[in-house]
Amino acid sequence: MENPIAFSIVVFSILVTFFISWYSRRWTRTTTEFYVAGGQIPWRLNGLAMFGDYCSAASFLGIAGAIALAGIDRWWIALGFFGAWIVVLIVLAGPLKNTGKFTVGDVLATRFSGPTVKMLAMAITIIIGTLYLVPQIVGAGHLFELLLGWNYMTTVVVVGILMGTLVVIGGMRGTTYNQALQGIVLMLAMAMLLILSSMIYFGNNPLNILSASANTVSPVVAQEVAKDIISAQSDIGSQALIEAVRAEMAEAATAMTPGVAVPGILNQLSLVLGLLFGVLGLPHILIRLYTVKDSKTAQKSAAATIIGLAIFYAMVLFVGLAAMSLLYPDLINLLLAGERGKATNMTVPMLGELLGGQVFMGIIAAGAMAAMISTSVGLLISMTTSLAHDVYAGIFRPESSEKERLFFAKCGAAVLTVVAIVASIWLKDQNVAVLVGMCFGIASSTFAPVLVATVWWKRLTKAGVITAMSVGLTVSLVFTFARFLKETSVFGLPVLVNPALYGVIAALTSLIVVSYLTKNVGRAEEVLAIAHK
Repeated sequence: MENPIAFSIVVFSILVTFFISWYSRRWTRTTTEFYVAGGQIPWRLNGLAMFGDYCSAASFLGIAGAIALAGIDRWWIALGFFGAWIVVLIVLAGPLKNTGKFTVGDVLATRFSGPTVKMLAMAITIIIGTLYLVPQIVGAGHLFELLLGWNYMTTVVVVGILMGTLVVIGGMRGTTYNQALQGIVLMLAMAMLLILSSMIYFGNNPLNILSASANTVSPVVAQEVAKDIISAQSDIGSQALIEAVRAEMAEAATAMTPGVAVPGILNQLSLVLGLLFGVLGLPHILIRLYTVKDSKTAQKSAAATIIGLAIFYAMVLFVGLAAMSLLYPDLINLLLAGERGKATNMTVPMLGELLGGQVFMGIIAAGAMAAMISTSVGLLISMTTSLAHDVYAGIFRPESSEKERLFFAKCGAAVLTVVAIVASIWLKDQNVAVLVGMCFGIASSTFAPVLVATVWWKRLTKAGVITAMSVGLTVSLVFTFARFLKETSVFGLPVLVNPALYGVIAALTSLIVVSYLTKNVGRAEEVLAIAHK
């Protein structure tokens, strides 16, 4: 074992998580308790849980790591993650709570009856949830690979089983308490990284991190020049390497230069669209709005989450830039070795080890594991709820008992875990923040337009909903997998950093056109009255 102390701290945090889920099992006897904790979660606890749920491996590992490699340009992702919550608070938090019971399918079915809408909503929920679950498992796989030296495939299987088991045991109430606790761990871990790096290396002033970054060529830009410098002096220190690279690349963009990592107006517009509107369609986030008693409580929960995210993402910027300055040679070497995924996703634990040895590395690793577990169990809950409630109980077996529905939901969690493990093995070298960003693009192209229209637009029709979700899903998936397969264009259109530009336009256009060409507006008057009561 390479890091026994750090590993022990992570194991302790996992055991605490298991205990909470095991203790909460008494509140999973009915489907309402299992799906949404009976709608009895207080707003403060729910807000903290939503913060813990939302701050996934992408936020804790991926964004800080991406900033460490490419500079401030990668902060776009964090700004989008944060800004999206303001849209949720203003546009959807209250109406969704008023119109839905458990799932996105519930909201749509309240206005439009029939199995087609629910089946399609379930399919999209599974697709988004699975693709979102992958980066959590990828991050955990790299983390245990770093801590233990285990084979990546072994760690992915172990972590996947762990996450699936937590859902089966604890349901939504156990998930809520775990997410709240893990949210606290995440905030404290990020704060410790910022405080210690500022005290030890930047003269007790975080602003000095920005000053240092303004003179640093980011590793992704500098790697080829740095390669020659390192080959001539293998033991060169971080600051010396930064200065040597800067001398060779005097005119190069620095870590504080925008537009380097996301070049071109189309890429920037697509990324912003995906991030700002993606949260409106993320099933594991939306389901948390149903765990409280009323719409005002849901809005308070969202407001509390916004405050937490503002503080957290501000710290992420400073920590990412500090990691670039302090780990410069290590990041360059990982890039040159073709291990970009590890360089991005393990920057934060490596910074923790530099600042405080194995003990602090263990605390940071526990924070990273908290992020991944918290989001993963939320994802699995939302997916299994859609499977069991929308499809099994809503369409195929409406006469089924509570016990049968719970059993089906737990079996669904096991199957979905296996699917996510397989996908995680395929996508092991992807940046977890990029993977999550792609999920935002799919969500913004499918659920976001139809949910907003369902609770705000009287002229929306059932055919418009079905067409928009189908078209948005198809377009966003085509461009998502085109990027994974490193294609540069599809049907003559350039493959962008996020599929949202094409997906949102296609979904909105089809939604509006088809709605004006058809007449079935469902229970429009009644649903809009309920949504805005």
